[in-house]
Amino acid sequence: MNTTRRKYARRLPPEQRREQLLDAALSLIPAGFDTVTMESVAKEAQVTKPVLYDLFANRSELISALLDREAGRATEQVIAALPTDFATRSPDDAFADAVRVFVNAVMEAPDRWRLVLLPPEGTPHEFRAQVELVRAGVLAQIEDLAALGLKELGRLDDLDSALLGHAMLALAEMSGRLVLTDPEKFTPDRLAAFVTRIAHGLR
Repeated sequence: MNTTRRKYARRLPPEQRREQLLDAALSLIPAGFDTVTMESVAKEAQVTKPVLYDLFANRSELISALLDREAGRATEQVIAALPTDFATRSPDDAFADAVRVFVNAVMEAPDRWRLVLLPPEGTPHEFRAQVELVRAGVLAQIEDLAALGLKELGRLDDLDSALLGHAMLALAEMSGRLVLTDPEKFTPDRLAAFVTRIAHGLR
């Protein structure tokens, strides 16, 4: 007689279970979107497939929910890193601090930011388009901050604030990619020190 007992997933509230399943799906994406199947997600989350199907009708619904969640959380992290004014810090220090906060956010959620900054093969077009839309909004905000910062610093009226905004965003994105691809070499402190030096060079 077989006395082996089948393991069942611990019962969780639906919202908690949903987050667990989306986390499991996210952890699989670095290997490529084609690795994200209902079976692989259930196995990664250590649940049975019926538990997964209770919350997501199919793979498409699961992927859509995951990408919506990650796009929203990435946007929140970027907005949280940006200064709103220069009342307590100089513009150059504020920008350097923003990059430090952003890089730390990338390190705290590397799977999310690989999806945004280093999208794997098979990343849905809709998600890429959503990222570009958010990026455009962030760029507009950074350009406004750059113009305000140049005015605050003075004697830099001839510097193009729009191009400076593009350069600032590109520098932040480069920092994020470096800390994802080679975190031992490009540490947050090293990246922040470099950005600080660049920012102070504007003076």
